[in-house]
Amino acid sequence: MENFLISPKEVKERIYSAENGYLLADIREENEFADWNIKGSTNIPINTLISEGNYTAIREKLTTLPKDKLIITICARGINSQVAASILREEGYDALSMEKGMKGWNENFDIYKIDFEGFYIVQFVRIGKGCLSYIICDKATSKAAIIEPAVFIDEYEDYLRANSMHAEYIIDTHAHADHFSGGMELAKKLNLPYYVNDIEVDKVFSFKSLKDIEVLSLGETKIKLLSTPGHTDGSMSLFVNDTALLCGDLLLLESPGRPDLARTKNETVKGAGILFDTIRKLLPSLKDDTRIFPSHFTKTLIRPVTLTLSELKTESKPLTMTDKDEFIDYITSSIPMTPPNYETIKKFNKAGVMIPLDYAEDLEIGPNRCAAR
Repeated sequence: MENFLISPKEVKERIYSAENGYLLADIREENEFADWNIKGSTNIPINTLISEGNYTAIREKLTTLPKDKLIITICARGINSQVAASILREEGYDALSMEKGMKGWNENFDIYKIDFEGFYIVQFVRIGKGCLSYIICDKATSKAAIIEPAVFIDEYEDYLRANSMHAEYIIDTHAHADHFSGGMELAKKLNLPYYVNDIEVDKVFSFKSLKDIEVLSLGETKIKLLSTPGHTDGSMSLFVNDTALLCGDLLLLESPGRPDLARTKNETVKGAGILFDTIRKLLPSLKDDTRIFPSHFTKTLIRPVTLTLSELKTESKPLTMTDKDEFIDYITSSIPMTPPNYETIKKFNKAGVMIPLDYAEDLEIGPNRCAAR
C-alpha cells in the first residue's frame, strides 16, 4: 500500500523553502484552529463530518480547494487527516496527510547560535509548542550546560556530539506546567547531575538543589543563580557572565509569566505581587544591553527569541510600572486559559517521573500559554 504521509519535518522544510506549490488544509474545527495552528494554513473544518460519516458534505467542502497545488491535510493526531487526504485523491487531487498531525508538529525545532565574548548560547526553538531550551557553552573548554530540555532529548545529544561539546550538567529553572522536562532522562542517559530548586519538586528522585548555590562554572564561564519567584515560588534565573539572563518564565517577550497556575485566586494575586517585587528588584541590577532569554514564547515572531533589556522594556508595558496595585491588576485581569493538562504535567515534573514519549506528546498537545497576557 502506498504511503501518503508527509512528516512534520518535511512540512517545515517546505514552508521554509518559500515554495508555493502546496496548501496546508487544517481540518480541525474552527475553535481548535483559532486556538493553535500552523501559520499560513487554511481551515476546512470537517472533523465532525468525518465522525458522522457525512461524505457528501466532506466532498463539498474539500473540493473548494485548488487542484493545482499539493494539498497537505492536518488534524490533531494525524488520523482524520488521512481520511481527508484519501477523499481528495479520489477526487483527482494530489494530497498527503501530515504524520501525527499537530502532535507531530510539536516535534519540530529551529536552532540558533548566539555569540558572546567567551561563551555562546544555542537556542532550541520548539516552533509548534512555543518552548525554548538552551545549551550554554564555554568557548575555551567546550564545556556545556543544558537548560530546560524538552522530552526530545536526541536533539541535544545530536548537537553536543556534532559540535564536540562536553556536557557538565542540566538545569530546569522551575517545574514546568505546559510541557514535560527531559532533564531527568537526559541526565540519566549522559550520567550528568540534574539541578532544580528543591522548592519546585517532591524530593523523591535524585537531583541537586539550586536554592543555596550562588555560582556554577563552565570552564571560564560563570553562571550566577538568581532567585526570581513569581511565576512559581521557586523559579530561578541564570545570569551568564553578567551578560545574558536565562530567566525561565519571569520575563517573556509578550509579558511577564503568569502567576496563577496551580494557585487559588487569592494565591494568584499574592503571586502577582511577588512577581512585581522580583522584577523591581532585578531590573536595576541589569544593564540595558543585557540579553534576555525566556523559556517560552506565545506570539512573537522575533528569531532568535531574545531581546536586550532595553528593547524588552519598550515591548512589555508591565516592566515600566512602578505602582504595585496597577501591576497586579494588569497581570491578573486578562490571564489566558490554562494550558491543556497542566496539572498532570506539573505533577509528573515535580515527581521526576520519566514517561513514554508518545504519552508525553499526547498530553502536551496545544499552544503555549505561560505569558500572563
